[in-house]
Amino acid sequence: MRAIRAIGVCATMFVIGRTTEAAAQAVPAPVALTVASGRPLDVVLDERVVIKRVGQPVTGRVIQPLYAYDRMVVPSGTVAKGHVASLIGPSRRTRIRAWLSGDFTPTRQVVLQFDTLVMDSGDVPIQTLIKTEIPHVRRTAAPPAADDQTADTKGPHSLEGNAERRAKAAIADAKQRGRDVLDEISRPGRMARLKDALVQRLPYHPQIITAGTGYHAELVAPLAFGTAVPIEAAPPSVNPARSSRLSARLLTDLDSSTTPRGTPITAAVTEPVFSADHQLILPEGTLLDGEVTFAKPARRLHRNGQLRFLFETVHRNAAEPAPLLASLQAVETSDDAHLAIDDEGGTSLKNPKTRFIAPALAVLALRGNLDRHEHPDPDGDGHMVGGNNPGAAGAGGFLGLGVLGIGLSQISRPMGLALSVVGAVRTLYTNVLGKGREVQFPADTMIQLQLAPGPGAER
Repeated sequence: MRAIRAIGVCATMFVIGRTTEAAAQAVPAPVALTVASGRPLDVVLDERVVIKRVGQPVTGRVIQPLYAYDRMVVPSGTVAKGHVASLIGPSRRTRIRAWLSGDFTPTRQVVLQFDTLVMDSGDVPIQTLIKTEIPHVRRTAAPPAADDQTADTKGPHSLEGNAERRAKAAIADAKQRGRDVLDEISRPGRMARLKDALVQRLPYHPQIITAGTGYHAELVAPLAFGTAVPIEAAPPSVNPARSSRLSARLLTDLDSSTTPRGTPITAAVTEPVFSADHQLILPEGTLLDGEVTFAKPARRLHRNGQLRFLFETVHRNAAEPAPLLASLQAVETSDDAHLAIDDEGGTSLKNPKTRFIAPALAVLALRGNLDRHEHPDPDGDGHMVGGNNPGAAGAGGFLGLGVLGIGLSQISRPMGLALSVVGAVRTLYTNVLGKGREVQFPADTMIQLQLAPGPGAER
């Protein structure tokens, strides 16, 4: 009997051990939720800041959530506190150029540092290094396709297929707007921006940073948020749904003048991608490879550059990269750049029509100063006196030397004429005759990619 009992106990222990081992194999090992150093933190100032001193506090909000592997650890809208770390004076050349333009308080380089994230669980200390400043940051998106030529099981042109695609696009846009912190930040209106621009043309003026100015703040030290059991990974055969969008950041500097066609580019996924049944397809940090497919540098007569690129490979694992075709759908850039994205992901810069206003005013002011008005001889010696046009002289002086030029142009007619010539030449070259602007996307630029149908899309 004892032998039988011993055999039974051993059998039971064996079964329990096998069951425990199988359960341990079924539960994935925990992963560390760590945001690695070097990861950019996108912060936008939500208030206008008048720069006064080093150590002055500044406050902004995180506009892109941070993910660690398969989950969010820092939501968008999180308050980021920082301060003015240093004020770097302009170079001698920059100072002289500012003086010649009538600016006796040339702009200093303001170095900010964000050091605290205010989260629901408490303040999280961070160490950052500002890499890029983006004035009046905004998200520029491609226009919605009028007719999606994507072939699917319901037919590329069927009413049902088109309605489904429009519904999916509407849902994606609603989700984007719902978490878009950029839309919540009250930017200065046209009148406020015009007022600030006029103030900056004064000989002595305060230095300001407007609300809506964005910064790429690179994390100097990693952020640890503990560990967690990862979400179940999708099989290799499961791919992102067709026409879905990927959030990523560029790891390659792009410039329409220095990155010609065929230049390889790389990006990293910043938001994990899941299947319909919530299996993890692409974790945060997955690399995407592609190349520049079209590049046209800027030319004279203010013709701007153009740039287009595609991503064609995704590194789901180190052993075998998989095909994935994606084009640019949206990008975070400065509103002042006037960037445009076409329905194929091509980018170009628009020239605002208002650029002709300053040259037209400068030419009119120059013409007014050239028209010599003669007045009757005041002292009876037979000589007529040449007059000056105060309005034309003032306008020409302002365009030539800023607010200071308005006063100088009233001293004498030759002075007013000289400043008008400077203003006309400067504005015509800058806005009409000079070289256009290049399309530039520095590394760490946040982008959204539109997946095209094919081998890399889920059917």
